[in-house]
Amino acid sequence: MKYLYCILCLLLISCQSNNSKTDISIVEKEEHKEEFKDSLAVFLDYYDKFFTTNFNVSECPGAAVVIVKDSTVIYKKGFGVKQLHTEDSVDVNTVFRIASLSKGVTAVLAGNMVDKGELSWDMKVRDVVPGFALKDRAQSDRLEIHHLLSHTAGLYKYTFSRQISSGFSLDQLIKQFKYKGVVSKEGADYEYQNAMFSVIEKAMEGQTQKTFQQLLEERVFKPAGMHSASVTFEEIKNSDNIALPHKYNHYSKKYYLADLHQSYYNVAAAGGVNASITDMGEYLKVLMGYKPKVISENSLADIFNPRICTSNEETYVNLWEGVTDSYYAMGWRILDYHGRRIIYHGGNVNEYKTQLMIDPENKVGICVLFNAPNGFNGPVIPTFLNYYDFFKKIKAD
Repeated sequence: MKYLYCILCLLLISCQSNNSKTDISIVEKEEHKEEFKDSLAVFLDYYDKFFTTNFNVSECPGAAVVIVKDSTVIYKKGFGVKQLHTEDSVDVNTVFRIASLSKGVTAVLAGNMVDKGELSWDMKVRDVVPGFALKDRAQSDRLEIHHLLSHTAGLYKYTFSRQISSGFSLDQLIKQFKYKGVVSKEGADYEYQNAMFSVIEKAMEGQTQKTFQQLLEERVFKPAGMHSASVTFEEIKNSDNIALPHKYNHYSKKYYLADLHQSYYNVAAAGGVNASITDMGEYLKVLMGYKPKVISENSLADIFNPRICTSNEETYVNLWEGVTDSYYAMGWRILDYHGRRIIYHGGNVNEYKTQLMIDPENKVGICVLFNAPNGFNGPVIPTFLNYYDFFKKIKAD
């Protein structure tokens, strides 16, 4: 503990305030105890300095962060610029692609439909998606909705990634599944998917006679208060407040503007949602159970319920200090972190990097959005957890 304290002190000493072009928003409930407010304010101040310093060092063009404690947004801030070589600052309403955080949004919509009796987790996929089939027809018949959302359908990982990038429509992808052999029985192995995950769109549309876009807008975005969220390429392309994507050149060691492209909007359930950090703050409240009209407590528990162990997966979250086991639920990773459960997902598409984490025990959540790849993306969530635990211990002492 003394070692951790020394390291933290060194980090904090090195973090100097800078004149950010964006405003910090710290909002606290009046009924919070004074000592809690003081402790929380100190934590936020130090984390802001940590993020600002490391963001500047990374030279990443733009980012945005939101933190929710209990049912309140306590921190919300934009960093950097929407486009290099401009002074157009990222603000709290700037829209990013949220990449694979879309999977969690889709799981929330599925939970909403379960609440309404329109879907069930054990519903057979072939019963609600006409024409769907795998090469193994017996496995096709056994496949259930929860297998789609938990990456346990039995196909090899990232099936049809090339076709997704080439612009195949979801209908075209579904027709190709009948030629794909399986590598394991449904429910037995974890193999991350985008095309197979997005088959859920067709199940949702068939059960409601509405498009996936309409369902998200009516049942998630609008009731959650996610006013600038969307799920099409056209909507982000036409936005007047967008953080444009940037690539990093490892030879010149510089960032440059990348094209905003349409890939993965064809599998929107897996990677097609666009949102601002303000939207993501409201979405965190949904995930933390404060907006039951969007999804019930029971359905939240269902989508966060571990379905398959991923502890042996070669992924960065398994390298976080304090993570002893990891699992995949439905649209969400579940981590055993220092003896408590953490809900998490990351995303990567079109050069955007995104992360979202909820600590249910401490009733705190954070979302971070970047418009370029960067080395700072890796430690940003585990450092948040370390800082929060440290200041919580100080408060307890």
